[in-house]
Amino acid sequence: MSKILNVTLSDIEYEILKKVTIVEGEEGEKLRNLLRYYLFNLPELTSAKYALKRVENKEEIESYLREVWAAYELMDNPTEVWKEEKINKLTTDLIELNVLLKTGEKQYAPANKFRNLYKMLLHDIATDSRDMDEYSASSVATIQLLMEFGAGVLSNEMIRDGTILLNEGWLFVYATAMKRAREFMKTKKLFPEAAPIIASTKKV
Repeated sequence: MSKILNVTLSDIEYEILKKVTIVEGEEGEKLRNLLRYYLFNLPELTSAKYALKRVENKEEIESYLREVWAAYELMDNPTEVWKEEKINKLTTDLIELNVLLKTGEKQYAPANKFRNLYKMLLHDIATDSRDMDEYSASSVATIQLLMEFGAGVLSNEMIRDGTILLNEGWLFVYATAMKRAREFMKTKKLFPEAAPIIASTKKV
């Protein structure tokens, strides 16, 4: 639901607003565009700072993760039973947060900034928590980024459903690729001589 705000600016603040050139628009529209500009340019935290925040917010993140997996206990893909209205509202909210980009008619994709940060976090989380499966690591990465991109104002439901939608729509493919790569490396370690034998056979 949209909110209408009445803001009182001093003469100096108003003159500054008129001279702002980084966004377009008049008065209230320009203020809204400034907010959008701020959201789009939220500073990217380093890997170490995200790791620190995971420790600081461990209980909250784990609580969100439990809610995500509780939804999966009912069915393999919770989004399959969601109404179109819910999905539309969710995608609209994620677009406003610069998490998703609209690429066509009812077609969306993660924004580059979000995707790149997700891939960094997925690697870090999966590396730091070897006992955690790849799909849980993916969910933790998505949860943490939604908490960050939402600037602490998103509801529990929004974070839970946003995590599920993003993972099912676009991000679980990275977790699957990581899982397969890990399984391959385990096989390679179990049979270290296999590759040289195959190579020598080809030469003959």
